[in-house]
Amino acid sequence: MNSVRCHISKPPGTLGRILATATMLTCTIIQTVQAQTTPEDRDFLTGAAFQQRLQGPVTSQWKLPLRDLVYSLESNFQICIFLDRRIDPQQTISLQVENTSLEQTLRRLALTAKADLCFIRDVVYLGPTPTCHLLATVAEIHAQNLRATAATGSRAVLTKPVSLQWQRLAQPRTILTQEATRAQLAFSNPEAIPYDLWNAGSLAQLPFAHRTTILLAGFNKTFQFIDDQTMLVIEFPSQASLQKIIQRKISPANLAKVKTQFPKLELQVRPEGISVQGRWEDIAEFEKLLAGGKSTITKPATTGMQVYTLTVENQSTQAILQAVAQQSDLKIQATAAAKARWTKLISIEAKQLTLEQLLTQIVAPAMLAYEIKDSILTVDIANQ
Repeated sequence: MNSVRCHISKPPGTLGRILATATMLTCTIIQTVQAQTTPEDRDFLTGAAFQQRLQGPVTSQWKLPLRDLVYSLESNFQICIFLDRRIDPQQTISLQVENTSLEQTLRRLALTAKADLCFIRDVVYLGPTPTCHLLATVAEIHAQNLRATAATGSRAVLTKPVSLQWQRLAQPRTILTQEATRAQLAFSNPEAIPYDLWNAGSLAQLPFAHRTTILLAGFNKTFQFIDDQTMLVIEFPSQASLQKIIQRKISPANLAKVKTQFPKLELQVRPEGISVQGRWEDIAEFEKLLAGGKSTITKPATTGMQVYTLTVENQSTQAILQAVAQQSDLKIQATAAAKARWTKLISIEAKQLTLEQLLTQIVAPAMLAYEIKDSILTVDIANQ
């Protein structure tokens, strides 16, 4: 029985188009590149160079099939993007960005493609929201289990980051079983990996657990270790929670402050260090705070007032609010009464509005009200 635990939020609705622009312009020209039919051993950015590239500004406009746009972004920015098989690669993506960080550009791409986004180390994963919500956490749990379970002689091979390429019409079952064999492992039930044919593709350098987690996720599958050489393909979990010990000391007063900053983490002080449990993304930010004295999450640098242009047809108020909140680095909290109303479908065409003006236009048709405080967007019913 799978023991990974955490809450899964429902995926937001789909936006027809969302565009946020700022007054400062930095132009980056993106050329159209046809998706590859043969694999390439590509020099993807990793580590600090990858993080720096994500924060770089982008100004461009695209109208391409999703698969071609993904390949164009990979080629021009040297980043690895893995497209979940459940996301239609042939859908046409119309996207315009102006002085927007590459990370936010990717997030808007995900919204336009009816998908979500997460990062598995130096790989950008585009897929359904429930999968993206937990994928990095599940990968790190597998990495932990692998280090504890794998035979001593194979640990170095399993934990070393390596790249991966596959040919057009490759079968994922074959890719995964060959990867396992190279790692001196085997699947006890390879038939549980559904039959499929994939386009040519590649992954940036990742350890075995992370590569395998990514390749299985599109089938709503993952794996667990039976013994030190055998893996079992299982269903992707609906909950997952990573637990680790951080060897740092923290005073009770500072611990109380940190708990308010990271309310979704379970934090305890133990003799060996700080016990932390939660989603990988939250734990990673907590570790950055401990290492540098402040969180490294920042909005893309712009000058002048940020304004929004938004065109939406027949989408729920909830979906639109979630999309705008994501673009604005806000977290949503809604009352039970508000949740009963925000399923209302609305259409909006807004041009060059401030965030406050845009939110007012979104909530009004559902007779809702909002408040922004400390990066929290609170939604409630409007006073009658």
